[in-house]
Amino acid sequence: MGAGFTKDDENDRTGALFQAIRRDRFQLATDLISKGAGVNCINYFGNTPLIETCRSHRASTRTGNAVESDRERFVTFLISNDCDKTKYDIYGWTALMYAEKNGHDTIIDILEKKEQEMRNDDSTDNKAGNNSE
Repeated sequence: MGAGFTKDDENDRTGALFQAIRRDRFQLATDLISKGAGVNCINYFGNTPLIETCRSHRASTRTGNAVESDRERFVTFLISNDCDKTKYDIYGWTALMYAEKNGHDTIIDILEKKEQEMRNDDSTDNKAGNNSE
């Protein structure tokens, strides 16, 4: 038997990743991505890990605050690992749309800041390209 990953292993890892996110087990989700589950993998609804993370409603209890803090750290982890922040699910929703719907204010700030940085980088690249002509 080979030591490489099979398609079944990849599917199992992807399924486990989405299950961990749905159960607010963000450290496990981080570990699964670190071990090879794709940061931009999708489930049958077209959700990426980022979209799935933003889909659940914001918890408002004391223990919920800890979960929300973990959720925010996980979003930062996904972004630092170059997740696609612009993907749409099968319903046409992005992670930012779900974050807005579900009251994830800090995540909204994180995503909007990253979006602004991307715009600024594109603007700088375009200016540099125009100056070289």
